[in-house]
Amino acid sequence: MKAHGFLAIALLLMAASMALMTGCEYDVAQPQWDKDYNAPATPRITQIEPAQAATPGVNIITIRGENFAVSPDTNIVYFDNLPGEIVASSATSISARRPNLETDSCTVKVVSSKAIVVAKYGPYTIDRVLDRYGSFLDNLPLSVVAVDDAENLYVVELGTRNISKVTPSGQKTVIAVATRVPTDARIGPGGRLYLPENNRAIDVVDVTTGEVKVWRNLPSGRVVRFGDFDANGYFYCGGLRSDLMIVTPDSTFRPAGMYPGASEIVAVRVYGGYVYVVAKAPSGQTPAVAIWRHSLDSVALGGNVGARQLFLDWDATGEFASRTIRGITFASNGTMYIATDAANPLLVVDPATQSVDVMYKGILPSYCKQFYWGRASYLYMISGNTTPAQEWTVYRVDLGTTGAP
Repeated sequence: MKAHGFLAIALLLMAASMALMTGCEYDVAQPQWDKDYNAPATPRITQIEPAQAATPGVNIITIRGENFAVSPDTNIVYFDNLPGEIVASSATSISARRPNLETDSCTVKVVSSKAIVVAKYGPYTIDRVLDRYGSFLDNLPLSVVAVDDAENLYVVELGTRNISKVTPSGQKTVIAVATRVPTDARIGPGGRLYLPENNRAIDVVDVTTGEVKVWRNLPSGRVVRFGDFDANGYFYCGGLRSDLMIVTPDSTFRPAGMYPGASEIVAVRVYGGYVYVVAKAPSGQTPAVAIWRHSLDSVALGGNVGARQLFLDWDATGEFASRTIRGITFASNGTMYIATDAANPLLVVDPATQSVDVMYKGILPSYCKQFYWGRASYLYMISGNTTPAQEWTVYRVDLGTTGAP
């Protein structure tokens, strides 16, 4: 009887326990494997701008499509297996810098965060934009470069002062020896080579005979380093303690009277009815470095310059303000290019907004010493540096448009 009693009690307790358990639920999250999977939207490339090929002159490649990640740091762009630098991004558009790549069958890929599928587009062509030029293979420091209307190249070596001529076919010869190491070079009247030489003298070289002689001597105490001709043969030049000097075709001089003796002029270029001057201001004045411009007279008068107008405050260019300007030049469409001493040496200035950007970032060699635009789409650039060591040579950069006359 006792065993039957214990068994009955145990059965009653078990039944009560089961009743309690069936009357409540555990308060826990639903397992993830029980939920429906919502796949992220698949990114897709529908077109690339420019279409079919990144030709010379293209600095930014734009990828159009859908379902890209919005933030630039959550997309990755590859040109073949080379990552591209993204400068802007939205759900339907990604802008990336031209890669250091030459190919006619590139596959462009976009990897967006959380997306499972990689968007692909191709084949896409990326043209060559950079070549060594002129067989300057001895790693000798070079001073200046100039190009005539027939696209003959003239380069002056720093140590020997040899003036080498390189024809478009690649033939290289030494045609003369400069009197001093020049700081600038211009092809001027008669197709002759004009060389400011960091003193009061400007030499001229007959590129046919090799004769070198003094063309003009500035007044005593003035140091001319840079200059350029207008279409009427007036030469605008400057340097240290020089002001902006106007040298007339009949050998007279006159200062513009707008750059005090403590100013330093570091580049001069004539374009579009203006003479552009890069100048360092006297100590304590602002802007410390700026690009100014002066309007020029009509053809009938010639040689007179207008009041200086601020074109670009170099101090206000952000990350670029610490760079040293080595020269300025223009494309025929008015776009300004600036040579600097930086790792990415070539800058481009939008003529409408005056915004500054790097041209061909990661493609061009470091440290531009000096450059000169020929009559075609090629910019010839001396690259080299002593500290830190950078090999000296000449490069031909294809900018995809003609230079200004």
